[in-house]
Amino acid sequence: MTILTSNGILQFYNKSTNPDTYKPVVQITAIKQCGASASGTCKNKLLVSDGVYFATMLAVGDDNNKLIQDGVVQKNSVVRIERYNSSENNGKSFIIILEFTHLNTPADKIGSPTKITDDQIVAEMNKAPAGVTHSNASTVMTGGMAGANTQSGVPGNIYPIQSLNPYQNKWTIKARVTKKSDIRTWSNARGEGKLFSLELMDESGEIRCTGFTDAVDRFYNMIDQGQVYYISRCTLKTANKQYTAIKNDYEMTINNDTSIVKCEETDTGVPDVKLDLTQIADLESCENNSFVDVMGIATQIGDVQNITARSSGKQLTKREVKLQDRSGAAVSLTLWGKEAETFDAALTNPVVCVKAAKVSDFGGRSLSVSFNSTLQVNPDNAMSHELRGWYESSGKDETVKQMSSSQGGVGGASMETPHKTFLEIKGSNAQDKPEYFSNQASIVFVKKDNCMYQACPSPDCNKKVFQESGSEYRCEKCDKIYPNFKYRLMLTVKLSDFTGNEWVTCFQETAEKLLGITADELGQQKDTNETEFDKSMTKINFKTYNFKIRARLETYMDESRLKCTALSVDPVDCVSYSKKLIEEIKLLEG
Repeated sequence: MTILTSNGILQFYNKSTNPDTYKPVVQITAIKQCGASASGTCKNKLLVSDGVYFATMLAVGDDNNKLIQDGVVQKNSVVRIERYNSSENNGKSFIIILEFTHLNTPADKIGSPTKITDDQIVAEMNKAPAGVTHSNASTVMTGGMAGANTQSGVPGNIYPIQSLNPYQNKWTIKARVTKKSDIRTWSNARGEGKLFSLELMDESGEIRCTGFTDAVDRFYNMIDQGQVYYISRCTLKTANKQYTAIKNDYEMTINNDTSIVKCEETDTGVPDVKLDLTQIADLESCENNSFVDVMGIATQIGDVQNITARSSGKQLTKREVKLQDRSGAAVSLTLWGKEAETFDAALTNPVVCVKAAKVSDFGGRSLSVSFNSTLQVNPDNAMSHELRGWYESSGKDETVKQMSSSQGGVGGASMETPHKTFLEIKGSNAQDKPEYFSNQASIVFVKKDNCMYQACPSPDCNKKVFQESGSEYRCEKCDKIYPNFKYRLMLTVKLSDFTGNEWVTCFQETAEKLLGITADELGQQKDTNETEFDKSMTKINFKTYNFKIRARLETYMDESRLKCTALSVDPVDCVSYSKKLIEEIKLLEG
């Protein structure tokens, strides 16, 4: 027979009860979902009984909710409460369950419990002094001042992050700063300012916190990444998912009343970075622009590259790293800016862990470190050490599937792109997502009509311009009139391999490389010398090249057709191609 803890419900509200040691055995008599969280799990309201009284409590945290979702904990289940918090809001006390252990599930309810009343709760709370004495082990930061701990500096009741909502007035969290951003500035019609953001984590979940202008001066230099703090009196609002990958429906903003207290206890009880790892082989099923946590061995580390952003014209710094894990797959990870520059390329196959890496379907599947991401190199934890041991013992000799086939590749060299014929690509799933492949094909026809257009001369714009009058050209995107223009190529060619033909579009850089002439030079020929223009366009007919192509099946008027774009073009390397054919023949021979 199951024995529940005597007076178990009342003791939750008695302030002499120590939450660290009190582990009552209780029965859950009812479960009600109270809305899905951003992480995809549901918070649950529970009716918790000791056989005499029952009370409503809130279960938070992925582990608790998974036990409920999987049906392990259900109506009438008996559990042992391992960790909980008692909190007050608007004069009412409520219990938040952080962790419980399932013991058994009887067929019926135990006893005939009645609901505990507010008067009983108040009476139980008054049995012990309301004051709480705290150790002198914290540093208080309010209004930018750091000093000795005070009675009001460290709170008595700590709320789990997952329990926070905008309708609470008084709350405090105890959280670790898992990421501290650089200071960013902005300027618009409403003025100028600066901001920084924090990613905070406790045992129940994560939340983003942002500080603007005055908060930057008050708190930025006082907060260290990796440290634990008591934080209270921030403004809570619905999270803007455009700027965060944190799995929380809400986010915090620092205001004038915000208090931040550094926790300097040796054992804070707050875990390090919480990861929900996705294996590299499973990236195929991840949506484009979604965020995942990954950990892998860096098998290749590329050089730092400087590129110009097409949209803004800004100079960007990038570095590509190829990651491999135990799933038998490898993927390209792009680092940007400071992280690209400071990444230690001299390390030999380091373990790289990225929280909230951004997924892209460019080049198959690839990852990038965004401003939402947290990058760790050789983290000191069990998962990292286990992955390192696997790679050294057997992983480095395994054959891996390449998830990325971008034209840039690691170290500036081209990543291996699967070779496919036009017949094979037509039978693929290119309708669901773009397919990237290489093909050795011959040019059998070049379309001269509409192969180029007059574009905006601005280096940051390639939109078509319209002639106003005389020698004036208007760009609608820039809303400007220019005295000249530049030519942009949009060359369409028919390619043929031994399985069939396909129309392929070559844009500016690829077309110039294929024709061996710049767009402006070709445009001048078209305007002044039609014979030379025809020669430039037809001289590539019946020549064979190696193409890297992006293909996608598009449907228009219930008719499907393959749209192909050449990403790069190179002369045929006969030696490499012969070696490839020999290898394929050997495979056929077994």
